[in-house]
Amino acid sequence: MCHLPIDIAPSENIVRAILCPTHIKQGSNEVKYQAFKSRPGTDEVSVIRHSHMGSNFCKNKGKEIEVGWPNNYFVGFSVIPASVIFDCGSKVHDSREEYCGHAHISHGFILQPNEPPPPDLNLILTERYKALRDKSVYHADRDPAAAAWTGSAF
Repeated sequence: MCHLPIDIAPSENIVRAILCPTHIKQGSNEVKYQAFKSRPGTDEVSVIRHSHMGSNFCKNKGKEIEVGWPNNYFVGFSVIPASVIFDCGSKVHDSREEYCGHAHISHGFILQPNEPPPPDLNLILTERYKALRDKSVYHADRDPAAAAWTGSAF
């Protein structure tokens, strides 16, 4: 049973596992804004409630996630307070049905597979993804292969 409160407090740190090369600009340590984009057909960006789960748990989940992303590997986290997600116009909600500590960022729009969004919606969403990226802090894991978190504390 999951012991976490269902409601996510504005002060909670939320982490997005960052995978290379999908979420990192080539030749840099800069996170792409697409790291905060929902997959087509959904309005869900998978994140973890770090404030409750801790860095080692989050890293283990990040390592599990990389298995489903061919040719990608876990390199760290983008960390963002829930209040900032709300301020950017998105929501973050508990998704414990997947696992305890899991959450989703929702932008309020579902993009259809193989269809470009209308230009005005595309602009709104792109600006939102960039705001989330710009207001998050990227923490690289110094040793992604290690079992425990080796990046800086947050």
